[in-house]
Amino acid sequence: MKDRRTFIRTLALVAALVVALLLLAGTYTVIASSAPDLSSASISAAAWSSGWVTIVTDTSQVFTHNLGGDPDDYAVELRFLDTDGGLGINRRYYGGSEEGGSWYGAHWQNLTTNTIEIYRQPQDTVADRVRIRVWAPLTSTTGYYASPWTDINTGQTITLTHGLGITNTDLTVGLWFSDTTRGIHNYGYGGLAVDGDTDMLGAHWHNLTTNTVQVTRHPDDTDVEQVRVFVVHGAPPHYDSLEDPSIGGWKSIAPGDTFTFTHGLNWDPNMLLARGECYSSTVGGPGIHQWFAGGNHDWFVGWQGTNLQNLTRNTVAVVRRADDQVCPQVRVRVWKRSSQIYLPLILNNYSSP
Repeated sequence: MKDRRTFIRTLALVAALVVALLLLAGTYTVIASSAPDLSSASISAAAWSSGWVTIVTDTSQVFTHNLGGDPDDYAVELRFLDTDGGLGINRRYYGGSEEGGSWYGAHWQNLTTNTIEIYRQPQDTVADRVRIRVWAPLTSTTGYYASPWTDINTGQTITLTHGLGITNTDLTVGLWFSDTTRGIHNYGYGGLAVDGDTDMLGAHWHNLTTNTVQVTRHPDDTDVEQVRVFVVHGAPPHYDSLEDPSIGGWKSIAPGDTFTFTHGLNWDPNMLLARGECYSSTVGGPGIHQWFAGGNHDWFVGWQGTNLQNLTRNTVAVVRRADDQVCPQVRVRVWKRSSQIYLPLILNNYSSP
């Protein structure tokens, strides 16, 4: 297991980690067109991309990025391409999902100084191709919080005080896991129920407020010994469904429904950065959260959670699973990029080229 941190690193290091939050796998989704033109691997001084790669089901593949720095400083983004099921570029089953002995989705793990590993589940149908990006983010000095690596027990909920004092709908949250087997990873992000054993694995963040955010590790989890949380006050998105007059705030969505948001940016989908979150106003409920992000199947409840899919030049779809009980309202934000290199476009000090 990684050395336990009892303090936040120097300002420059933490600043670098902040941008990692914004594009952490399971937090943001950068979604390309159904026929992406970035098919080959590429390397730069500060960023690396695998390109679109086919991974056989029930297979792990190690990618060598060779950035050579501290993996705590990296940003990571993983996305799926469904070539034959109509989901396009998607985040369904992100972190893994199981139903009746069948396993779906994919996740990244074992991020190191020079390598990262992707595993595709045995029965997966949504990640026909995957793309992983690793880069050393640029820095900012304002509007962020980065926790140290923090121990968390199974079944435990911890409250972290980010202390930004900013309206929660203006904040962005990222969550990473660490353990002795998978290293730094996002396996079980949002929660992963195993039907036969009725186990509940993984962890999720929830109840984001002006000054705090909570993380819960599920009761049967074996792979989230430590968590690290990032909270950022970023630059305004180019589209925010909360400000869309045709929606009028958080969008109510019924279980089993799909809603397509029209962001209307008319921008190359390769250059769009999309984020979805849930909101539940139930007293004692999860508030703003990413519980069951990507979708989860529970033996007793059924299909839960939400996922983003089919981002185009002007639209993006959100699917609420048929039996979901925790995501009655959804929100989408979309940012435009103007370079294939990841820039700190979510930070307060960003100015568009």
